[in-house]
Order: sequence, then structure tokens, then C-alpha cells
Amino acid sequence: MDILKTANVPDLDVQRKCARVVRHVRLSETGYELVLERNGLVFDAGRLITLHGRDVTEDRSYTIASGERDEHLHILYRYVPAGVLTPQLIRLREGDTIELSGPYGQFVLRDPKRPIWFIATGTGVAPCHAYIRTHPSLDLTLVHGVRTEDDLFYRADFARYTYHPCLSKERKSSCHFGHVTDHLAACDLPAEAHYYLCGAYEMIYDVQALLLEKGITPDRIFVEGYYYRLET
Repeated sequence: MDILKTANVPDLDVQRKCARVVRHVRLSETGYELVLERNGLVFDAGRLITLHGRDVTEDRSYTIASGERDEHLHILYRYVPAGVLTPQLIRLREGDTIELSGPYGQFVLRDPKRPIWFIATGTGVAPCHAYIRTHPSLDLTLVHGVRTEDDLFYRADFARYTYHPCLSKERKSSCHFGHVTDHLAACDLPAEAHYYLCGAYEMIYDVQALLLEKGITPDRIFVEGYYYRLET
């Protein structure tokens, strides 16, 4: 997940490393997973790293999609031909290297024992994947909105949890048709749960308003937005 603006956390041990590409997998028409050597990087699920381009103006930050104990760093991204960094990423092959810094960010689980509702658009599902890789016994409900079924990243990994895939551009019998807000409006939302929202800012604004309208208090809502153009 590409996050254009992030807040550094002073007490984290931020490191700059050179990492070798282990695998580079195409997941959908524009979705890719970059698998990098971990090189001893320690992080909490939900943190992100910066991948460095040719100069600082090309650096971009991505949430780590792997768990805290996984062997490698998994980075989920969407290839944007007119983008700054992803045209460089897409050319990486096994054995190539890239510089990275991290970890950063504050989108970590506040209480893994509490029921979790995670609402994501597109590649915003990456931190949720890190959560379940780290805490497989989570009481998780995931609402994931994308355009087409091919972009339901990590779908098989989420099958054991309460999973609500939402498609905005095609109809499939196994998925809800429409945006995540359309589906959430019809859901009974538990007041005791924590709600994590990750994806396009438009979705986050709309879902926040919906949650508040349904009586969810602001202290139970945590967000990480990463761009303004709706991905679904």
C-alpha cells in the first residue's frame, strides 16, 4: 500500500538497509507483491517502510503486509504507469536490490483481544494481512472494497475470518455489489469493537461518518489514508 504522507514515530528504531528481491509476483492486472529480504528488520504489524527511488523526491512508503515473525518483507503495491516509484519497482527482478528505511507509522493494533472490524479499499488491505499473520486468532471482520474480483488481494488468507468482499464494477455471486459504505450501512456494528479504516480518503471520510451515525465512538476508530482518488 502506497502512503504519500506519513508521520514518523520518534521512539522507533528507524534503519536504512539494502534489501535483495526474493520474489516479485503479479497478483492482478495492476496489483503486485514485492518480497524482500528482511535483513533483521524488527517491526510491529501495521508499520510501514519507505522504499527509496533514485532521489528523495521519488521515495514512497508502503505498509508491510507480512507478519512480525515472517521470514521476508511482503510489500503490496499497485502499478501506476504515470507514477513516480512504481514504474521503477515493476522492473525489479529476483536478485536485484533496493534501499529501504523503517519502520514508521502508528497504524498498529491497539488491542488484539478485542473484536476488530477492518474496512479497506484496494491495497489498503495490506496492514490487515500483517495483523492476521501476527495474530492468527483475531476476532476479525474484514470489509474489502475493490473494482473487480481479481483485486481481492490475499482473499484465501482471509477465508477463515468473517470476510465481506465488495465489488463496485462487476457482479459476482460470492461478493457484495457496491462500495464498502453501501454494505456497512446494512450491517449491525458492535459498539465494543475497534474499527480500522485504510485506503482512499474519500472512503475513510464516508465510513467515519457512517460509524459515528451508528453510535461508534471516535476513540474506537483508527485510520490510515493514503490518497484522494477513490480506488474502487
